[in-house]
Amino acid sequence: MKTPWLLRPLETAVLASLFALAFRYPGALGGWLEPLAALAFPIFLMEAVFRGRHAFWTWLTLLAGLLILYAWVPQTLTSKGGLPFGAALLGTVLLSLWEATGLWAVTLGSRWLGRRSGPLGAALGAALLLLAWESWGFHVYPWTWGAAFGALPWTARSAAFLGASGLSALAWGTGAWAGAALAEGAPLRRVLAGPALALGLLALGGGAWLLLPRGPLRTLDVALIQPNYLAGQRAPGMEADMWRRSDALLRASGLPRKERPTLLLWPESSVLGRDDRQPDPRLNREATRRGVAWLYGTEGGLLNLVRGEAPGQPSFLFAKTEPMAFGERVPGPEPFRRWLDQQLGFVSQEAGELREGCAFPVPAPGGPLRVHPLLCSEALLPERTRRGLELGHAELLTNHTNDGWFERSIATDLHAAQIRLRAPELGVPLVRATLTGKSGLFREDGRFQLWGGPLSEDAYALELQWRPVRTPARSGWLLPLLASALALGILALRVLPRLGWGTLSWKP
Repeated sequence: MKTPWLLRPLETAVLASLFALAFRYPGALGGWLEPLAALAFPIFLMEAVFRGRHAFWTWLTLLAGLLILYAWVPQTLTSKGGLPFGAALLGTVLLSLWEATGLWAVTLGSRWLGRRSGPLGAALGAALLLLAWESWGFHVYPWTWGAAFGALPWTARSAAFLGASGLSALAWGTGAWAGAALAEGAPLRRVLAGPALALGLLALGGGAWLLLPRGPLRTLDVALIQPNYLAGQRAPGMEADMWRRSDALLRASGLPRKERPTLLLWPESSVLGRDDRQPDPRLNREATRRGVAWLYGTEGGLLNLVRGEAPGQPSFLFAKTEPMAFGERVPGPEPFRRWLDQQLGFVSQEAGELREGCAFPVPAPGGPLRVHPLLCSEALLPERTRRGLELGHAELLTNHTNDGWFERSIATDLHAAQIRLRAPELGVPLVRATLTGKSGLFREDGRFQLWGGPLSEDAYALELQWRPVRTPARSGWLLPLLASALALGILALRVLPRLGWGTLSWKP
């Protein structure tokens, strides 16, 4: 039964609110809120689509959900980017329109297949299109629907087998199955078959994670400084102030200890106003005098850098490889980018490159412990993170973030919610050091902690013990294999019945 026209705006508002509940609430309701909303939204959206809901209202639902999540963007663009509020609001709407249209195409493609091949065709179509859109489409702010499953350890561990985008495909495939079956009036047991299979796969993945091979035990003390500097601040004495804070934390925590190394982390933009690409023996002496390995966010020309210093080792330099579209770098070919930079009065950051050995070696008993750093939004990118870990032969991830741009908005929580699956995907911890909060730790088993709040200063010390887990998601073949399996399933549904092999679709 179709929704009466007068109730369509209300239905749209309810669905958009459910969309928003799948994100930005780390740990709410004991961690259950986000995964439940992430499973429920595609079911209700697809059920409405299959019972004849107009494509416009579907598109408006997705747009409204994204606008709720991006409510912080206009103020940020106005206060930090210098744009008039009207222009900032227009930019936010355009961003949301782009992302909403991608999801809208997923729903319409799923409906097209569902009408020809039943709920199974709808499910396979939604899963394949969502996987392709998330993994290979262009996004201004990279994100994955599957990030919602990082809220619970046992669902997060399934990312070790499917990756974040594989979990996204599972959620939308489940929603398409149940939505199509509901719209066709199928018996309840058939409606629930898809969600039951999804929950079974999540439970299976969470349990099978315990059987994955592991490396040797690694132990490390981590000291982390959150200074609450102004975003983009370039001021004399930044390094000296950070050392003052660090020395106080090291003394209070009794670090370093003889039995294990200490890694001192400073966030992105903790030292600005100088070109840290240049040799400077003093920096190594600072780390050596304190007996720590030191990794911090800085800059060099148009490069956004992290630099590492450790006793008896050469300096480690690594530039951000994926500057954020429009916020840091205009996308597109270089001639177009330079022309657009001139028109906009914008200076695009230069991109670094991923190459063999891109990890900071921390001296440790039994050999160096290798740490791969991710600069801010790079941690949002599963494939980028996977390649960096592989090329660096790393056993630990760090995320150096300048979230001062977001002030007290929900963006800090959004960022944390979107990066937490990197740890269980790749089987190593991820330590998040922010300029203004929330800093945190994401464990390889799906547990996580976030400390403090936006625009706060603090210092943290923690002892890490872990055994790196060799996960299937470390393979670069995972996403192509998942996409190929879904495409072959769709092909079988369409071709085999025509060859007289019967029908693989189901219609009640």
